[in-house]
Amino acid sequence: MSNPDSVSFQLAGLGLRTYPGEYPVDGITPYRHQWALHDALTAREPGTFVNDAPTGGGKTLSWLAPVISEGLSTVAVYPTNALIEDQNRNISDLLSDVDGGDNCQLLAVTSETLQNEYAEQFPEASSNGKRLSLLLKQAFSSRRTVILLTNPDIFVLLRREIYRERIGEIKRFEVAVVDEFHRATRKERNTMLFLLDEMYDTNESICRLNYLVFLSATPEVRLERQFEEAMIAPYYRVDDFGWRNTPHPAISGETPSTISFSPGNLPADYRAVLPPVDLLIEPAPTFGTATEMLDNDEVVLERLATGRTVIMLDGVHEIDRVYDRLCRADLTRVERIDGFHRDGVREKIDTFDTLVSNSAVEVGVDFDTDQIVFSGHDAASFFQRLGRLRTRSDRSAAFAYAPPYLFHDLEPLADSLSGRWVDRSEFEKRVKSAYVDSSTPASFDWRYSAVEAYDHVEERVEDAPPDDQLAVRKAGWHRIESHFFNGEQGGLSESDLQRIHEVANSELLKTLKTYRGESVQTLVYNQRSQTVQTYNLPYLLRHSDISFHTRDDFLTHIPSELIDQVSRLEPYSSGYCIYRGEYDGQSSGIDGDQVSGRLFTYKATGELYSLLSDHPRDIRTPEVCTGLEVEVTPSVNGVDILKDDLSTDQILCYPLEGHVSQIQNQYSLGSFGFIYSLLYSEGEAAVAFGHDALYLHCRVQDKIQEKSSTFDEVLDF
Repeated sequence: MSNPDSVSFQLAGLGLRTYPGEYPVDGITPYRHQWALHDALTAREPGTFVNDAPTGGGKTLSWLAPVISEGLSTVAVYPTNALIEDQNRNISDLLSDVDGGDNCQLLAVTSETLQNEYAEQFPEASSNGKRLSLLLKQAFSSRRTVILLTNPDIFVLLRREIYRERIGEIKRFEVAVVDEFHRATRKERNTMLFLLDEMYDTNESICRLNYLVFLSATPEVRLERQFEEAMIAPYYRVDDFGWRNTPHPAISGETPSTISFSPGNLPADYRAVLPPVDLLIEPAPTFGTATEMLDNDEVVLERLATGRTVIMLDGVHEIDRVYDRLCRADLTRVERIDGFHRDGVREKIDTFDTLVSNSAVEVGVDFDTDQIVFSGHDAASFFQRLGRLRTRSDRSAAFAYAPPYLFHDLEPLADSLSGRWVDRSEFEKRVKSAYVDSSTPASFDWRYSAVEAYDHVEERVEDAPPDDQLAVRKAGWHRIESHFFNGEQGGLSESDLQRIHEVANSELLKTLKTYRGESVQTLVYNQRSQTVQTYNLPYLLRHSDISFHTRDDFLTHIPSELIDQVSRLEPYSSGYCIYRGEYDGQSSGIDGDQVSGRLFTYKATGELYSLLSDHPRDIRTPEVCTGLEVEVTPSVNGVDILKDDLSTDQILCYPLEGHVSQIQNQYSLGSFGFIYSLLYSEGEAAVAFGHDALYLHCRVQDKIQEKSSTFDEVLDF
């Protein structure tokens, strides 16, 4: 190989065969997976349907066309608000081409739309819950097909009736679609599947949900088991025949539905969804891709000159460094999209020559590009980002930065495949098997998800008529067994689970009820873009030119039209921050080394200190604590104000003795297991927050259980 610091592969393109027929969309000749889901929904065949067609393969149209043509009201759940906005725009454009599209009402619901446009539409409503209730009542009274686009947080709030009033219209949807399901965490998957399964199993006179559609990557073994064994609805993969034993006439025939192709060899009745790609892989440590790129900036700039390019990194600070370097180079139209630069997204996408971004464009933002440069420090991100080269048959290029251990593992494979066009599925299996598994522990299911479900069932029992309560409890326990035990923890009984539930405090249960876990964020006014948002506090303290203010002083610095957004966001944040740009200073790190940004750490005080000092590791559990403090060097203007705000806030914490890297290695957390350094008078320590705290606790307890002789010892939650 010419470059000893890189390996190269020629990845074949992927083409999907089209199948002519009477499909309810003008100008579309469908793929097999689109016909299969259309067949099931038009035949009114209930079930759980998983569509794992590749990115760019038309998964949205696969459900949209039949639900509109059949008049099936649908709730579609997307992982990010950006994806909701993108899909709202795309679906709106498609409605005029779909049979029945003129009789469809499309609603995009996020906390932002509830606070803004729907607040104007329903001025009499005093809360988001009341606005949503009025919106759905109005939509269903119109006798049109209702399609609700929302995020999983709002869906869970709706189903669990956490809004201050019941919104019964959630039970009127006949189809539920969950997009990008493979990107959800273990806790998030468990929550969503349990609630959807419960809705599907409810008598149709009460809840109409009959069709569960998951748009996802190919399910791994555990998720496949959940679909097939835990869910009551029959499970079908729509890349096969769907619900039939033999193909529907529209998709019959001997010709394969997918093919791999090399440049210039795509048959006429196939469309390209992934192009042939020349892939070059180089090693880089996690969050070190920017350094590797800038150390070889001449090579990088030469690559960028060869075509329209998207660069996808992990840390916002990496984006800062690369974007700054490219702006100083002789390049045209360099753009960036990230958490602090979300304005003008569509214009940037349409006009960039080089786009620097992160997960903000990993899903949900459609763009066309000749090549991509990306970091892939876990398997999911690697293939999600590689798959953003799509819907083109032209030969394309990709430059990946992967963990050094993966790079070295792939070297002999690259030598053996040199000069060959490699099948995508073959390559994906090989790469996925080489990544270190840092997935969340299986014990999370019974330690926490089962407790979350048990609490949900008990609330259902309390709301049920007395004559129905026993049946509701029995059905709930059976569902908990199916989803979270399946014989794997034979020593755990309903009474064990009840005991765990009784010990879990109300604040912990409140954390479990929500879809996503909490983190330490602050409310930020970005002076550059004149926007208000919440953002990760550690990043701001390390890498940003910021100051903290009292609430009253903060409001004097922002435009009056943003004050309503402040009221909406401040319940989810700690402190009030003004952001002016990036901080480009350095600090003395370990052994006197100069590190980029400020030094930052949390400090163990109050309840957090007691949790660490008074509770041995073997019996310590995550707890909601107050008294969190921060230390930052050099200091930041107003940091004492921030400390006052943090001191009274509550957050779920789990501290451990030891250095961050030691804990990451001991419990196989990987570099994305977010734990933070913690100043502790008795020695080195670290802390995890929110759901990360729960995952870390599971790993610690799993280690203890390995040495335990009886299962009961582990139940002392």
